[in-house]
Amino acid sequence: MTSNIIKSLCDFSFGMLFMAQLVCTGAMYFKGRVNDLQRMMFWFMLYLVVISIAEFCVFYIIEDYPLSLTSPITDIVEMTVVPCALFVLIRITNPLIKQCHFIIANALTYYGLLIAYALTGNMVIYNIVLIFTIAYSVVIIIYGYFAVKKFNKQLVTNFSDEELSLYWLKYILYLYIGLMLLWTIATLYVSELMTTVYNISTMLLFCLLCYFVYRQEDMLSALNCIKAEENIKEKSKSHNYDFEDRFKKAFEKDRIYLNPKLNIEELSMAVGTNRTYTSNYINQQLHTTFYEYVNKWRINHAKELMKSTTLPLEEIATLSGFNSRSSFRRYFTTATGETPGVFRKKAKQDN
Repeated sequence: MTSNIIKSLCDFSFGMLFMAQLVCTGAMYFKGRVNDLQRMMFWFMLYLVVISIAEFCVFYIIEDYPLSLTSPITDIVEMTVVPCALFVLIRITNPLIKQCHFIIANALTYYGLLIAYALTGNMVIYNIVLIFTIAYSVVIIIYGYFAVKKFNKQLVTNFSDEELSLYWLKYILYLYIGLMLLWTIATLYVSELMTTVYNISTMLLFCLLCYFVYRQEDMLSALNCIKAEENIKEKSKSHNYDFEDRFKKAFEKDRIYLNPKLNIEELSMAVGTNRTYTSNYINQQLHTTFYEYVNKWRINHAKELMKSTTLPLEEIATLSGFNSRSSFRRYFTTATGETPGVFRKKAKQDN
């Protein structure tokens, strides 16, 4: 009785995983029409769907093939997801990289070993692939940890919106570590219960990954516009002799900071220079970051509105260039040491 329930749960979890993969694939397909990174996620999710279909055929349709071979074969097929996941992580944290040869090389390696195992049934080949996959997983975890920290610094340099962040990717990495442990246990100690837990965890991981990639559309679109200017050095400032005047005008007169989606690329276009020059000017001359500089202007604008109007704080946040009241309150408190409500109350008392 208990074994029948566990088997039913195992089958149900596999079905749920497959349905989740289909939904995520569809979502990434429609988003991927305009965004390169989301298009990449579509192909990644489609590959997972193909693997799930192959596993369904092996375990539920083909019954005359020896299980001792089919289980390791499906394990190896699942292992091919790991280098693909590494490529996805690299592309998310460095959108300018497009290394198709990376995927091709890994595909040839894994599927070459898969064919060799299918023909020979030699467990040495299986163990080689297993060790190779575990090594890849360690690389993913280490790379992901440092890449997220580095990339968030880049966001601070290039964007004024604090909602744009990759800190969520850390939680994906934590879940990935747990998933790899579950997969290892389920591989070494085959049981329907462990398979059920693994299926549910896998579904959660990929749904979260697709959700955040889907949700971070503004960041991904903006980053695709950033060209490889990182190594460009300013040879001369003569062509930008009036840069400071145009820079001041953009903030003092044009109030460019009121754009909640403002990034350094747009600011550079407004003042007639390139992103590298603008970034260097803010960092070296103003001794701050783009994020901090823009939000300083927004805070000052919000202060004036709180002093001169009775508008609700949510509306003041929007009028000052913040995406939400929560981000406005958080940054205002960090910058001034008091909440917007306390500041407004003090301002009224002074008047």
